[in-house]
Amino acid sequence: MNNQPKPGSPIIPRNKVDPTQSYRAVNRMYRDIEQRYYDIKVALKQLFDMRLTGRERASNSMYGYILARNGNHPDTLYQVNAGTYIYDMTAAQLADLLQVVQTILDDHLLEGGSQNLWALDYVAAEYQRGTLNAYTNLSVQSPIYASQTTLQQLLSSPAYQNQIASAFVSTYSDWKLESDKARGDLANIIADSIGRGVNPRETASIVSKRLDVSISRAKSIAQTEQVGALREANWNETDWASERLGLNTGLLHLSALKPTTRQTHAFWHGKVRTVAAVREWYAVNGNKYHCYCGQIPVLLNDDGSIFNKGLADKLAAERKQWTTKEAA
Repeated sequence: MNNQPKPGSPIIPRNKVDPTQSYRAVNRMYRDIEQRYYDIKVALKQLFDMRLTGRERASNSMYGYILARNGNHPDTLYQVNAGTYIYDMTAAQLADLLQVVQTILDDHLLEGGSQNLWALDYVAAEYQRGTLNAYTNLSVQSPIYASQTTLQQLLSSPAYQNQIASAFVSTYSDWKLESDKARGDLANIIADSIGRGVNPRETASIVSKRLDVSISRAKSIAQTEQVGALREANWNETDWASERLGLNTGLLHLSALKPTTRQTHAFWHGKVRTVAAVREWYAVNGNKYHCYCGQIPVLLNDDGSIFNKGLADKLAAERKQWTTKEAA
């Protein structure tokens, strides 16, 4: 007779459209980003008021366009009144102006530097929350795990600290790249405007619009970094629990099943994969970007299925309902 206790059921988030339960955390970072870009715009306005000086031309202006490169997306054309302004600026002064623009961007987007970047607190908090979620989920499913693991043990382990350090390096790299992108974007706009005689007011307006593009990219970075840290913590503890305790673990995929959910993401809802397979999936086809799916650690039968068949059937029904609705 088998006296082994039956594993408990994994904890499924109540909010179906936010499986990672990251909405509040991501929005806190969004508000921080919005304030940072507002401060950048204020600082640039003050800089332009001081440096973009010259005189209006009496001759009739000509309509023209300034092209802004958008990476992998369609480029943007801004209509301007060219030839209306003569700037009092040498090449050396322009170079100095662009260097100050870079400094302003770095001061706000790279505040704290590589060792204490402002964004690191948000990423570290989500990694810790992911570890707590994994610990809680595995504890309710496995008495062995619950008796041999403490949260403090996990948070103070060298493996945990190494993962946090790795996340910090990646986070700083993301924000350094965005600051450099924004600087290159604004440098092209400013130099083109000065060279073609676009007046300072129009130049400042286009710069502001280009910063809005950077804000959009920055928010995408924030969402990807925070949810990515949460997932990474879940994945790591799922692996480590298997290595430490010999548990048969896997990852149960929970899709947000929104109207905007990709079919390739909804396909996995309620299905179980190995940590290696999930990592590989997120590394290709842009799957990690704009993704709201979550994965939770689960104990598995010998055949790779979860113990709670009723839960598996329920999730399969949700997947089928979404697929049917989207096909209609």
